[in-house]
Amino acid sequence: MRTKTTIAAAALALAALAPGAGAQEKITFRLDWTFYGAHAPFYLGVAKGLYKAEGLDVTIAEGNGSGNTAKVVAQGNDPLGFMDYGTMVKGVAGGMPLVAIFGVHQKNPMVIISHADAPLKSPKDLEGKVVAMAPAESTAQMYPVMMAAAGVDPAKVNVLAPAVGAKSALFLQKRADAITGVTYFHIPQLEAQGAKLHTFSYADFGVTALEGGIVANAEWLAKNGAAAKRFLKATAAAWAAAKADPAGAVDAAVKAKPELEKTRAVHLRQLALTFEIVETSNTKGKPLGTMSEADWKAMLDVLEKTKQIAQPIAPEKVFTNAHVPQ
Repeated sequence: MRTKTTIAAAALALAALAPGAGAQEKITFRLDWTFYGAHAPFYLGVAKGLYKAEGLDVTIAEGNGSGNTAKVVAQGNDPLGFMDYGTMVKGVAGGMPLVAIFGVHQKNPMVIISHADAPLKSPKDLEGKVVAMAPAESTAQMYPVMMAAAGVDPAKVNVLAPAVGAKSALFLQKRADAITGVTYFHIPQLEAQGAKLHTFSYADFGVTALEGGIVANAEWLAKNGAAAKRFLKATAAAWAAAKADPAGAVDAAVKAKPELEKTRAVHLRQLALTFEIVETSNTKGKPLGTMSEADWKAMLDVLEKTKQIAQPIAPEKVFTNAHVPQ
């Protein structure tokens, strides 16, 4: 007959094997930019202990453009990052060991933003105008794809490449006729500063690309698949919690970064717009983060057709749903 001491020892042993018990596996998760609303669910996951419950000690590090985040993750400095998928694919074509594992911004939100009193309605309208974009941004990476798909010569556009984060100021000062942007990020910021805007979508001119999500260093993923699954399990729970309580998600970010309080309303609006683009017609009703081979093939075909990648890339080389919680 088992003694109470034996039962207690067995219980302690089982507890030690639980994912959240004992030493936590450290993971640094690199964002694509300094904080904006779509990042709030990750901070909520940390604040609620969802990652710790999966045995992970997650540190969120801000970024300064998808291009730079791709390099950091490819070099293995951080195993996981949040970035634009078009930028990631171009990196893979250049030999970077990257793979998409959890889709977030799946319905393409990329736009050209101009002033409502001087609207630019198509890529052709950009000819002779001044357009500002930071080279490392996802929208700058995909801008030549849109221009090529629309049959417009980029050389006829005056492109400014300001320091990261400076293009909005140029636009508000009307030193740029337009900027590249994404609906969930730039529009709330600019409208909060009183700007009246006109936009046209990259998608309307041939760029139906998936916009972005979580990417892993492929070499790390091959050795740490279990950790990736636990990370995504906690992430999916964090996003579900954020959708149920967006204000609470932003509050979690503000608690971690008090300087965000003054722009809290903007971040809340950004998060609301993010939830509008987390699925495509091919992933509707499927678990959050699930990606479609058809969506990936469409994007890869556009990148090849517009010569952004020199050789065809098979969808299975750049994405996997194997770690998405079902």
